[in-house]
Amino acid sequence: MSDSYKPHRPTAKRLLNQIGSKYAFSNQVLILFLIPAFGSSFVFEFVRQERIFLERLLLATVGYLAVVIPLLAARFSLVGKPDKSRPFFVATMFLLAGFLRGVAILATNSLTGRSNSDEELYRLIGAPVFTLVTLVCFTILASNYQRHRESLVALADERYRLQIRTAGIRTRVQIQREDLVNNIRRILEPAISKIRLSLTSQSSEEAISSLNTAVEDVVRPLSLEVAGASDDFEAESGKAILREKATVPHRIMLGEFIVPLWAATIMAIGLVASAFLLEDWIGALGIIGSTFLVVFSILGVLHLLTFKVPVHPFIAAILVPMFYGISLTPFYLIVPLMQWRVSTGLLHILLIFGVVTGAVIFAAQFSQFQQQSTTQKLKAVNQQLEILNAALRQELWLNRRRTASVLHGPIQAALYASAIRLAQTNQPTAELVSEVESDIQAALEKLNNPNNLRGEEISMVLSQITEIWSDVATIKVDLSAELEKVIASQPLASEALLEVSREFINNAIKHGKATSISLRVFRLDANRFVVELTDNGQGVAPGATAGFGSKLLSELTLVWNQSRVGDQTISYAEIVLGNENF
Repeated sequence: MSDSYKPHRPTAKRLLNQIGSKYAFSNQVLILFLIPAFGSSFVFEFVRQERIFLERLLLATVGYLAVVIPLLAARFSLVGKPDKSRPFFVATMFLLAGFLRGVAILATNSLTGRSNSDEELYRLIGAPVFTLVTLVCFTILASNYQRHRESLVALADERYRLQIRTAGIRTRVQIQREDLVNNIRRILEPAISKIRLSLTSQSSEEAISSLNTAVEDVVRPLSLEVAGASDDFEAESGKAILREKATVPHRIMLGEFIVPLWAATIMAIGLVASAFLLEDWIGALGIIGSTFLVVFSILGVLHLLTFKVPVHPFIAAILVPMFYGISLTPFYLIVPLMQWRVSTGLLHILLIFGVVTGAVIFAAQFSQFQQQSTTQKLKAVNQQLEILNAALRQELWLNRRRTASVLHGPIQAALYASAIRLAQTNQPTAELVSEVESDIQAALEKLNNPNNLRGEEISMVLSQITEIWSDVATIKVDLSAELEKVIASQPLASEALLEVSREFINNAIKHGKATSISLRVFRLDANRFVVELTDNGQGVAPGATAGFGSKLLSELTLVWNQSRVGDQTISYAEIVLGNENF
């Protein structure tokens, strides 16, 4: 993670999705609403009308319950329904809850004899606006926080899978190879026993027949079966204990956490009710418009001055809310100048409103950052898991192919050679029988350590592949000596490179009728390299049935595809460079 962080700027689409999310009616939002619900009664109502403590407590409680009850009913109505964003439904419920809050407070004032004729508009319009703005802010904050927690859980689960896979990958591959060899030996054993028995009978014809039968009926079919088999090897799943902590960067860009437009909009809307309560409609519009312009201008300047200033998140958590409060200080000069009926006490409350707004917006942005950081880690872990899976598939496939090659090559050759040697005499001597048995046993021993490259250089094998098709197509190979050395140090990667290259070239010529081919091998990152083949052929026909070649590519590569660019066909594959570093 970098030492400094720039958050994504909030967009209207993203905010609407968050507002309409399943977190809108969550317990977190309802609990957070306690702060403005009781704060407005204990601070604003006291400054405006100097009510006693019990009256303010009663108004705050009634107003809070009037909002919570319909929101709980809305949450209950969504139980069992698909989780999707419902921004308009949520906004409607927030406005309805705010309207009920205003009605409930008006009714309480009427019952206690503290009602005022000028409060109806303030309560019935101001309460819905106040409720909508605060609940929207808290919903965004809760959404960012909960999504971050969900990302942490997913990250912990994926890391668990990665750790289990990393710990057991070599053991599992070794077990697979041993099981494969043991199964082959078990199948071969009856044929080998029959050969040995026929050798002791001193009848070369019977021995030759047994050898030929073993080759035709056992070895060759078995080599095809082993080469074409598959292994279902999925990553272990499970739930890990969540020990992931929220990411806190060393530095963040201070100005990037100042959002002038959204801050000015929220503050202006939040003051609608109070403005119309204190002034006539012209003065109210003046307060609202001035609030938007002043806040937007001052925060805009602060954003430009600090957007490249890195600070510790703790410092930013203090400075950003202070900046939001500072943006409202010009009203200490504007109010007397415009002769608005706003007392000094209300101006103090206005500054507190700005600070609280800044704190909520900063908290929402910082939660979003933590979610983004966790998501990036999750993607990185998933990529590692995919690379490990590809490496495992690669090794399992090559294990089968190596074993099949030993069956098809050394073992079959040893059996054929033994048959030829026995055919040269009617009565095999004990020494000849011993030599034949020794050759067969030596061939069988190759199952324990098969190796297809046999020390040949990659470039030499690629040259041999291109030489086969030299009369049909011109093939150019671009592989640096440095990269060849790195790949050659990884036997699995070497064999995968050769198999994928051979398959791409074969497909280009046989299916695409290509006459000019360029094969390029280059490094993608520390764990992957790319095999890219460009040819002038027509490519594989759309809708062609996937065969053994497609299976080979899927098992040996992390990802592969074929595309048409102009009159050229491009075959692309990413190959894992080995799993030693995981």
